Amino acid sequence: MDELQFALISAGISVLLSVITYNAWQRIKIWRALPRSLPTELKPKEQVEGLSDERALLDSAQTSFQPQVDHTQYDAAANGTTLSIAPAEPTNDLPLTNANRDARLVSIIDRRIDCIVPLHLSAPMAAEKLMPLAQRLRRVGNKPIFIEGKPSDNSTNWQSLQPGGRYQALRIAVQLANRSGPLNELEFSEFITGAQTLADTLDAELDCPDMAETVAMARELDAFAAQCDVQLSINATSDDAPWSAQYIQAIATHDGLLLSRDGMRFIKLDAKQNPVFVLQFNNINFLRDDLTYKGGQNITFLLDVPAADEDVLPFRLMCHYASSLSQRIGAHLTDDRQRALSTAELAAIEQQLIILYAKLEKVGMPAGSPLARRLFM
Repeated sequence: MDELQFALISAGISVLLSVITYNAWQRIKIWRALPRSLPTELKPKEQVEGLSDERALLDSAQTSFQPQVDHTQYDAAANGTTLSIAPAEPTNDLPLTNANRDARLVSIIDRRIDCIVPLHLSAPMAAEKLMPLAQRLRRVGNKPIFIEGKPSDNSTNWQSLQPGGRYQALRIAVQLANRSGPLNELEFSEFITGAQTLADTLDAELDCPDMAETVAMARELDAFAAQCDVQLSINATSDDAPWSAQYIQAIATHDGLLLSRDGMRFIKLDAKQNPVFVLQFNNINFLRDDLTYKGGQNITFLLDVPAADEDVLPFRLMCHYASSLSQRIGAHLTDDRQRALSTAELAAIEQQLIILYAKLEKVGMPAGSPLARRLFM
């Protein structure tokens, strides 16, 4: 081995050792920056109500709210401070929970948001015969289709088709509206065609609803949903240098937030394992991107208002967590225009949300309920 080869090998080893040392130093730096003691997880209505200062502000704030239908901007306070209303995000990347699995055992079809078509069977049928046929009818356009059966044991309860069951009657339903818009004539026709094909295969009778009436109901439901479809976001903006994505990942994981399936957001779950709010960081994918070199100065917290359970006070929880995190990592709360947000302004916004919650409750779809989550999907 001549001197040139020896020098090249030595240089390569030196570079490799430098990279290993640098990565180790980065990990140590991140974990040293984490606080030694983090606040314990808030309990709905208990620890939150202990925040006397915030509650006093909430009780004193008396403002009015009219939901914005254009989905572009939300007037937060009289001084012009604004919070962004983010575009609707698909929710199928949320962690699979026990609640999601149990939902298959009960009826989910509801006349308030579904067009229901009964199928009258000539004789009870086994689920093993029905389920392969039902798999062919999953959706029309962007509207989901649901099929339920009434067990042949004289039960009056409808349920999703379960292996081993026998059913004396079926009903098939298509959702009238969601965030993709109302059910239109083409989707209705496609739905009825599929339902009729299923009825012919099962030698069943089908009761078809009127298309004009159904489409009118879908448009009415969509108009109502547009008035209540609000997503609020606030930002934690760094007071100093940008944060690395690796640092944000470490903190979010340490605080108990779960990474979504697509890797784009961390999700805060409530005690029922339903999403409360999400944390996003500079459009970084925490599964695919290089977290050591990517970073930013803004952490975004997003609340899907009609989809989060109002009983856990989701906006207050999100603001409290964002404020606590900001104090720990050297940041301050801002709106979408990078203007500072005060506690009083946040309290006023929460008061304004009361009208929206009341509107949803009035029609039997309180925020965070299964019906609301389906409608605002």
